[in-house]
Amino acid sequence: MAIKAVFFDIGNVLLKFSNKRILRKFAWAVRRHPVKVARHIWKGGLVDRIERGEVSGTDLHDLFIKEFGYTGDYAKFKGLWCDHFTLDRGSFAVLKNLSGRMPTYLLSNTNALHIEHIRERYSVPGLVKGAILSHELRLRKPQREIYEAALTMSGTLPDETVFIDDLEENCEGARKVGLHAIRYRGARDLKKRLAALGVG
Repeated sequence: MAIKAVFFDIGNVLLKFSNKRILRKFAWAVRRHPVKVARHIWKGGLVDRIERGEVSGTDLHDLFIKEFGYTGDYAKFKGLWCDHFTLDRGSFAVLKNLSGRMPTYLLSNTNALHIEHIRERYSVPGLVKGAILSHELRLRKPQREIYEAALTMSGTLPDETVFIDDLEENCEGARKVGLHAIRYRGARDLKKRLAALGVG
């Protein structure tokens, strides 16, 4: 069956980032040990709540003030929280090429501050027909329902749809719904895998 839609993840597919570097930046900003910062951010379910839209940007700012003694205002905090992405020029070229020939979309676990930042700084959102964003749906990959929402948006059958993500668990979640899933390992590999599906 011919491919009729392609969904791209954002983080570490279209835009690169490093959790270790982010953690070091946060730790430096609040003058705390990285382990303590990690305990609050990546453990205890906070990331899950952030990416489900249950924790707002102002809530995060308040948490940094309360838990770490952060002294920056909200504008400065937004920079701290968001300014760590760099464009993956290889995957961006693939998206740009595909977007001129077939429907492309975003499907990402993210949060409102990051999306606002991305829309201001990068042309990626302007190349796609739509976006399935975890904080808006209050669903996260690899939940089945988020892939089903993607299919509803694209109006395609699972076997007509490709999903690209850097994490195997998210790819596996997509496969369980019947989508073609490609784990992103660089633009060259992505082009080969898309070509194998008849998307060149």
